[in-house]
Amino acid sequence: MTHPVVDVFFASCANPRARTYAVLVALGAAFAFNATAQTSAAEPASPAAPNQQDTPVLDVVDVAAPRGEGYSVEESSSATRLSLSPRETPQSLTVMTRERLDDQGLTSMRQVLDNTPGIYSNAYDTERVLFYSRGFLIDNLMYDGVPAIPNFDTGSIDETIDMAPYERIEIVRGATGLMTGTGNPAASINLVRKHADSKVPAISLDLTGGSWQYGRATVDASMPLNQDGSVRGRFVAAAEDTDSYQALYEKKKYAVYGIIDADLTPDTRVSLGFDYLDNRPKSNTWGSFPLFLSDGHLQDWPRSVTTATDWTYWKKRTQTIFGELSHTFDNGWLLRSTLSSRVFKEDLELFYVFGFPDPATGLGLDPFAYKSQNKITENELDLYASGPFELAGRKHDLVGGLNVSRAKNTGTENATVGTLPPTGNFFAWDGSYPRPEFGPATPLSDIKTDQQAVYAAARFNVADPLHVIAGARYAWWKVDSFYVYDTPFNSQYDFSKAIPYAGLVWDFLPQYSAFASYTGIFNPQNKRDINGHYLDPVDGRSYEVGLKGEHFDRRLNTAITVFETRQNNVAQAVTDPGTGDPVLLPDGSAVSEAVDGIRTRGVEIELAGRLTSELQASFGWTYYQIRDAMDQRAQTFVPSTMVRMFATWEPRRMVEHLTLGAGVNWQSATNTVVASPGGATVLNQGSFAQVAVMARYQFTPNVSVQFNGNNIFDRKFYVLDQYDNTYYGAPANYSLTLRVSY
Repeated sequence: MTHPVVDVFFASCANPRARTYAVLVALGAAFAFNATAQTSAAEPASPAAPNQQDTPVLDVVDVAAPRGEGYSVEESSSATRLSLSPRETPQSLTVMTRERLDDQGLTSMRQVLDNTPGIYSNAYDTERVLFYSRGFLIDNLMYDGVPAIPNFDTGSIDETIDMAPYERIEIVRGATGLMTGTGNPAASINLVRKHADSKVPAISLDLTGGSWQYGRATVDASMPLNQDGSVRGRFVAAAEDTDSYQALYEKKKYAVYGIIDADLTPDTRVSLGFDYLDNRPKSNTWGSFPLFLSDGHLQDWPRSVTTATDWTYWKKRTQTIFGELSHTFDNGWLLRSTLSSRVFKEDLELFYVFGFPDPATGLGLDPFAYKSQNKITENELDLYASGPFELAGRKHDLVGGLNVSRAKNTGTENATVGTLPPTGNFFAWDGSYPRPEFGPATPLSDIKTDQQAVYAAARFNVADPLHVIAGARYAWWKVDSFYVYDTPFNSQYDFSKAIPYAGLVWDFLPQYSAFASYTGIFNPQNKRDINGHYLDPVDGRSYEVGLKGEHFDRRLNTAITVFETRQNNVAQAVTDPGTGDPVLLPDGSAVSEAVDGIRTRGVEIELAGRLTSELQASFGWTYYQIRDAMDQRAQTFVPSTMVRMFATWEPRRMVEHLTLGAGVNWQSATNTVVASPGGATVLNQGSFAQVAVMARYQFTPNVSVQFNGNNIFDRKFYVLDQYDNTYYGAPANYSLTLRVSY
């Protein structure tokens, strides 16, 4: 006997690759189906079964997975750890809810942030993606409010993170030193995990097929683990297999997440969970393709152009175990502790070419190959308490806590043996370049980073319409580093800093508030100079003022924010003044230099939530300029103006059960310095828009089919960065998703 959901799954696997996901999804289906069978009275009790009459029989409950909370939320604690509404938060806040993720089919970190107001992404190659907010690199990542280390390869957020285990993504733009320990003025990304909150069995299955042989299957199953539902489990898994618009490239990705939530008492909950992420790309690039031919001509390559070989790979695997204990006291105070252990492993073989091909023969590119292995372990303890207190006859809120973490990064590398053969005619490149012989592994790095911090913040209700938030974080960092390309090999870095935070919110009308905030900036960085030394920490300050509103019973949030940031010791790429090529250390990492006097000023306008019973939308418009100490524009590869917009409409009066959606991502013109045969050259990218569409039909409360299209007008454009790794963005692409839930 089979379950109808499993039958639908197999029947829907038109893509042959998708069939490989059957075992994964079937396990999740069985997880929930068996629980449902146990709670049904489908068969009468057997007279021969002893004590059968004492077994409680529960009613059968049909549960459809919830559609989420719309495009807005009522509370967030990502900025200050105080539970505040968006209007009460004196910073720019965007929340990508589960409903928004599902509507747009956003399954990766890059897809989410590329649709977030004010955020721009580029990449060194197919595997190293960087994210920018307000012109600065985003390196603050949190899981349920607990800071985590960024991607060591880029210093930014890890693009490979899969969205299946998360209920929503909260993005606070601007400096967040109070929460993250580093006052980076870009943004912080808080991943809010799913929990086992359902006391009845529930399951949802998503099956997606799309362009470039894309196939994805996702299962999300919940069930009670004891009779009264005080102990509950949730299992989430996703499997993905895809090719790419870039020739040769293919990738498999697997994500598994599980959590058990137990109510020890009505006021005490313990959670134990794990997640596993396995990212396996093949025929990936390292760096980008040559923009120019040897005669100085800017070549108009097809978007499928690649410098990958058929043997390159870049495997990444992350495993996390975490536990959480929280208790709510009768006086309203909350005590919460979190302990986590994360292991990241990386294994790669890469191939790189540099130079400019001859326009007639395609010759002229020089090869380089590299192999390495890395392992990063991170252990962290976070403990905090929050709650109300009374002072001067008024009720206020207080939060205080500590955070302790230790990370260790060890790596080895393998040099090539002998001389690499020529690349041949690049116009006929098919990736069949012979794999070189690599020598034995030798030490590359052994870096230990310890961080301890204490923090506190209070929200003082000075008057009924006036609220003041004041807080600070004092943090200690210690880094013991062995890095083979450092001079000398061993070095130590010790930092300690108090990072202040202050905010003011004035409710001048029932639905509107004016706010202002100040945050200190102190951000140790992993960018290195020409000698392999870490640059000194970024230092500075950030200011924000603005207006916020909440409408339609808090279902719609609006905001306008004006901000200014001033920084010193900001990392800037070092390029060869003659050729424009980035200067690299021997392991391929880019050389940077510290620049003082960087100033950013800008404006953000945002709207998110439900406009009518049939229409909900998210809109963000961002403008800013970055100036250096000479008042010249800096970071010109980042667009100064961006629009991020998406809306859905349910035309119930005309067609029931139908949802239509559309969105536009637009960015202004950008430019960057690239290498050419004649030396450093400015490459310009004009403004452009990408248009997305969505349509979903709900056949039954449990079954729907959804269509998504991205860049539907097939706009061809460059994605620019500061290291001459320019490449083409993705052309038009489409997907179809079958969603079944019980």
